[in-house]
Amino acid sequence: MELDRKNQIFGFFALDNGELPEGSQKNLNEITGTPFKAELAGLTVYVGPVVQKMQENYCKALFMLADSIDRCDQSAHSRVTALWAKRIAEYMRLSEEEIDEITLAARLHDIGKAVVPRELLTKPGPLNEREWEIIKRHAEYSAALMEPSSKLQTIIPLVRAHHEHFNGKGYPHQAAGQKIPLGARILSVADAFSTMTTGRAYRDPMDYNQAKQELMRCSGTQFDPEVVKNIILLLRRF
Repeated sequence: MELDRKNQIFGFFALDNGELPEGSQKNLNEITGTPFKAELAGLTVYVGPVVQKMQENYCKALFMLADSIDRCDQSAHSRVTALWAKRIAEYMRLSEEEIDEITLAARLHDIGKAVVPRELLTKPGPLNEREWEIIKRHAEYSAALMEPSSKLQTIIPLVRAHHEHFNGKGYPHQAAGQKIPLGARILSVADAFSTMTTGRAYRDPMDYNQAKQELMRCSGTQFDPEVVKNIILLLRRF
């Protein structure tokens, strides 16, 4: 929570792993005298009058959150994903603006995992069905955390859709094909490639050839075939 020079609240966000306690929203409204900007289970974001410095500080806080999550799983996942997303977008000869947006979306795509219990992120084994349903909410949480920032509005659809599948069997909205933003389709491939080649608590990392085979296997189902084709060609350089 932050105060201005007149000791008036002008912005805060709070994270919690469960449902907000009964009556807590009413109490906060009474204390602050202000409404909430956005709310999800366990996640409340409020932004009052927006000033440039606050916007900048908020974005910095989100980058710090991304770094914290990377440390949680002992990898540089968001940075590696951003690197590959940028490489793919450049190889596909997208505009500079599109490349910048995709790179930024990749850098922040997992910040919603801050709402997910740490033990699920570091579990040394596959997740059960209930745990998986909790993990799947992180894309929406990430989008909600970005909502207060005017600078991040264009990348919210990319972040929200980065786990949609080309065949419509992904999440959170089962979008398919061209209905998934191109940036999200690129981010999906970059995210998967980063995850496969850096490994997880329950799985050793793959080499580039193994990861490439997995991308080709899932081309047309999980991934956009055109994006897969481009990363396969790109990988010839490495």
